[in-house]
Amino acid sequence: MERGAEEIYELGELDLREFERIAKKIGEMLEGGETVLLFGDLGSGKTTFVKSMADGLGIDRDYVRSPTFNIVNSYPRLSSRKEDNENPVEVERPGLIHVDLYRVESEEEMLDLALHDLVDLDTVVAVEWPELYVKYVSQPYLIVRLEHCDESTRSVRIEPHGRKMKSLLNRLVTIINEDERREGE
Repeated sequence: MERGAEEIYELGELDLREFERIAKKIGEMLEGGETVLLFGDLGSGKTTFVKSMADGLGIDRDYVRSPTFNIVNSYPRLSSRKEDNENPVEVERPGLIHVDLYRVESEEEMLDLALHDLVDLDTVVAVEWPELYVKYVSQPYLIVRLEHCDESTRSVRIEPHGRKMKSLLNRLVTIINEDERREGE
């Protein structure tokens, strides 16, 4: 993984297993209040990325569907029990709002969706085809650029916006580097 001077994280070409693992890890790190903007052509893996991110949020990936026709799908936040020194603790994970702007044709139509009203501290918002929305999003957010290399490989570039997202990606880089080191042993 390389990190450019403009804070662009080049993950390079990833096989689908690694691609999904990275997206799941990002989902595990998200706390709510963040937006993830997914750019890429048809078939580049945007919905697969969101499904894996949802898995990291504790949402069953099999329930996550592309909202191409209804534009917005909502998956509520979940609670789970976590054992902490023999004392069970309730852990709340953020919900997910999955937006697909592919069929939205104008900025006015996009603004009528009032996507800014969906963003809160209890949810993560993932937006596919965000070209019309990007200038309205507020920090913290990630821009994820995906490219279809072949049937089993995707190229991934991630740009963090805001200190929270830069910190998240620095932690992700550390985890990836540790995993690569372990695999090399």
